[in-house]
Amino acid sequence: MKIYEVILIGIVLSIDACAITIANCATYKGRLSTKKEWSMPVAFALFQGVMPLIGFFVGYLFLDYIASATKFITAGIFFLLAGKIVFDVVKEKICERKIVEVDRSACKVKKPFSIGVLLLQAVATSIDALAVGVTLIDLTFSVFFAVLIISAVTFVFVSCSLFFGKRLGKLFGKYAEWVGAVILLALAIKSLIEGLI
Repeated sequence: MKIYEVILIGIVLSIDACAITIANCATYKGRLSTKKEWSMPVAFALFQGVMPLIGFFVGYLFLDYIASATKFITAGIFFLLAGKIVFDVVKEKICERKIVEVDRSACKVKKPFSIGVLLLQAVATSIDALAVGVTLIDLTFSVFFAVLIISAVTFVFVSCSLFFGKRLGKLFGKYAEWVGAVILLALAIKSLIEGLI
C-alpha cells in the first residue's frame, strides 16, 4: 500500500466525521465556544488515527467479529444521537406550549455540547477505521506514519466542515437542530444499509 492510498483512506474515513461536525454546528448553534468548536477536529483526528492502529495490532484476532458488526454498531449510535436531538426539540416545544402565558424563557434551557457527546460521536465515526487497520498490514512504510497521515487528513477535512457547519447553522436558523437530526439519521441509515448488503 502506497502513501496516496493511505491519503484516500483518510479522506473516506473522515466523511462521517465531517457530516457529524456540520450536524453539531447546526444543532448547537450559538452554544459552541471556540474551544468546543476546535475540540471536534482534534477528537475526530485522534480517534481516526488510534482506531486503525488498534485494528492493525489486534485485528486478526477479532477480524470476523469486527467486520460483521461495525456498520450495525455505528448505525445504532447515530440513531440514538438523532433520536436525542428530536426528543430534546419536541420536549422544548411541549414545554413552551404549557407555559406560554407564564414564562417562555423557562423552556429555553438547552443542553450544551459536552465532551461525552463528542467522545460518543468520535467512537461512532471511527469504528470503520478499526476494521481498516487490518488492511494496513501490507504497507510499504511504517504503520505509525500511516495513522499520522489519516489523522492529519481527518483534521483538515473536519476543520473545513466546521467552517461550513457554522454557516449552515446561521442559514437554517431555528430549523438548524432538525437539520442536524436529519444528517445523523441519514448516516445511520447509510451504515445500516451497508451492514445489510
